[in-house]
Amino acid sequence: MHGRLGQPAVLLLGSLGADRRMWDPQVRALAGRWRVITADLRGHGRSPAPGGPYRMAELAEDVLDVLGAVNERRVHLVGLSLGGAVAQTLALARPELVASLTLVSTAARFGTPETWRGKSELVAARGTAALADAVVGNWFTDDCRRMRPELPRRFAEGIRATPDAGYAGCCGALAGFDSREALAGLAPRLARRTLVIAGEQDTSTPLPVVRDLHGRIPGSAMITVSPAKHLLTAERPELVNPILAGWFAGG
Repeated sequence: MHGRLGQPAVLLLGSLGADRRMWDPQVRALAGRWRVITADLRGHGRSPAPGGPYRMAELAEDVLDVLGAVNERRVHLVGLSLGGAVAQTLALARPELVASLTLVSTAARFGTPETWRGKSELVAARGTAALADAVVGNWFTDDCRRMRPELPRRFAEGIRATPDAGYAGCCGALAGFDSREALAGLAPRLARRTLVIAGEQDTSTPLPVVRDLHGRIPGSAMITVSPAKHLLTAERPELVNPILAGWFAGG
């Protein structure tokens, strides 16, 4: 947690296989004006990693516990990838808690349930190291991997450090996640305060998938960042941070 009690609060929810440190560039940029809260999702970082599979509603309940623990009743909610699915779930269930919603590199549905069950089985059998390099290969552009190899290397190490039970459990949550129909019922006030951000070169949640999410939230706005792939908050913070600050300040 960064910033002072009483400042408007921002809550950042991250990607599968990444802990709260993925948001360090945003914390540095935003903490002077907002109270910035970063949370490790279940099975990640310092959070417990019980056996799974998990349900997305459980991950959202965990976030509610975080808000209670830090005494915040209303936040600007930001979620990237898996964190975006958790953010959607929370915004649909408790819209009164969300001042604005920012969905980054995320979707209303991620592939097929079979794909996620397969990943869960792979991790259960061989550990997170079995997919770390392949996953991170889709997170950063070729230029980033060539010019700043330490960045993707750090995130690959982060996936390897993620507990197998936590990673597999969250794969289970993604297998069961589908907000496509529910998003039509998002509170109109919140729909108009929803921003969808995509990396133009993203191959994990490709641009058409993110555009579909945007199209399912009437009144939402969308911004595309380029060149950027999935983890654009880490690769292009100089572009993303002003977007976030402007969006939070707007309402």
